[in-house]
Amino acid sequence: MSSSFRLVGVLHLPPLPGAVNYAGTPVREIAARAVEDALALQRAGFTHVMVQDASDMPQAVRVDAPTVAALSVVGAAVTNSVYLPIGVVVGHNDGPSAVAIAHAVGARFVRVKVLTGVSIGPTGWIEGCAHDVAAVRRRIGADVEVWADVHEATSLALASTPGWAAREARDFGRADVLVVTRDSGVPDALTDIAELRALVPDVPFVVGGRVSLATIDATVAGADGAILGSAIKRSSAPDARVDPEVAARFGAALPTGTP
Repeated sequence: MSSSFRLVGVLHLPPLPGAVNYAGTPVREIAARAVEDALALQRAGFTHVMVQDASDMPQAVRVDAPTVAALSVVGAAVTNSVYLPIGVVVGHNDGPSAVAIAHAVGARFVRVKVLTGVSIGPTGWIEGCAHDVAAVRRRIGADVEVWADVHEATSLALASTPGWAAREARDFGRADVLVVTRDSGVPDALTDIAELRALVPDVPFVVGGRVSLATIDATVAGADGAILGSAIKRSSAPDARVDPEVAARFGAALPTGTP
């Protein structure tokens, strides 16, 4: 475990302009809500905040201009309101847009679900976008970390093992952090991380989901971070708000001295 455990709270935004299910909520209202939730996570002791267009359904693999514009407004509002590092997730696999938004708003990292390899998801084929991500970073001079999933949970990877996926994401995709999620639960994700550290020893591993109050202590002991979405929300709705009391209970699980 890293001495600086990354406790990442995800802001699941309401449907944004450009989404098929956009309901007309003004972007400024979405941004104000995101700021309130980000401040709640900061007070709860979280170390990172991630902004995601999670409620845009059906979700596109790559988004278009209205979504990029809206996420940029929301991301800028959040980065200007909290001192925590901010991350950006866009579409089902729009790494290039995430990098561009993060660079524009001063965010520190992006999460890319299929950086290398090929997966099948609800949208069909999802191809790795490592070249496009690297090209955008180079072209605009973006100094943002890339957090790449190892067999992310909402699609099915083809013809690869977790070990292969981890090595390729790091060596070919140049990922800075690897994200491991298992539908079967956090114990299996931690087992995977323990095995993958031997193959890719020079990169932090974070658990990408399914972490609960019952498993946060084990996650802190066995990983370098955890990404929390639904676990810290007031309901199971796709765009549910952060529950400050539940978030504080997660924050209390961090080791003393964690930044």
